[in-house]
Amino acid sequence: MKYKAVAFDMDGTLLTSNRLVLPETVNMIKKISDQGVKVILVSGRHHSVIYPYYYQLNLSTPAICCNGSYLYNFENEQLFAGKPMTKDQAKTLLELVNQYKIHTLIYTDQSMTYEVLDDHLESFFKWVNTLPTFLQPEIKKVNSFEKLIDESASIFKFATSSHNISALQQFSNAVEALDMFSCEWSWSNRADVAVKGNTKGNGLTHWAKHENIDLSEIIAFGDSYNDISMLSVAGLGIAMGNADDEVKAKASYAIGDNNSPSIAIELEKLFL
Repeated sequence: MKYKAVAFDMDGTLLTSNRLVLPETVNMIKKISDQGVKVILVSGRHHSVIYPYYYQLNLSTPAICCNGSYLYNFENEQLFAGKPMTKDQAKTLLELVNQYKIHTLIYTDQSMTYEVLDDHLESFFKWVNTLPTFLQPEIKKVNSFEKLIDESASIFKFATSSHNISALQQFSNAVEALDMFSCEWSWSNRADVAVKGNTKGNGLTHWAKHENIDLSEIIAFGDSYNDISMLSVAGLGIAMGNADDEVKAKASYAIGDNNSPSIAIELEKLFL
């Protein structure tokens, strides 16, 4: 099989634990890109937080953002194929967030927003401050999520988290019971909520049709539960060694973990 594209989840897959792309991986991505293989980033992240890596890897493809909620073209700075929440849906989610007392970020078409700083955000800001100014994403503090929902053009995702796993699980169950959202766990204590049908697999499918590439011609790398839809639809789904067994079971096979040069080694086997 001659593969035409490679799709990468970011956190826990393309990125090491300290949010870096290994130099071996950077070099190998350049080599396969020079051969005409398309490389696309598929993430739960907002496009502004994907951009530093897009820039580093010198990509020209759009990014699949917020777990497939929209695609973003960095070259013309426009999003497309977006499926945002309605304002009523966003307010329903906000009520559940408050009911279960969990933390959330809200991703709009413009930026990531928060009301309260938590330990995850503190760590995130430390990473942001390591970047050159022109690559630093803007994360806005807002006084009222309700006002934000009223005033925003589009709401794409709630990034919820809690150290109280039981409360987060109850919240997740309540969200799923509404049958209008996708609630996918992106980490052991984080769950991403978007409109039902917004998944990485569907985002990758949309992009493949746009590029006239068959899904069987795409390789996907992932490590978490929100990657399963992508690993399942790609012609070759590769799980990271740090993935849970349930994720690995949905992949074609597993390789080493995200802190080792396993991606570079695998790409060399597949393309060179």
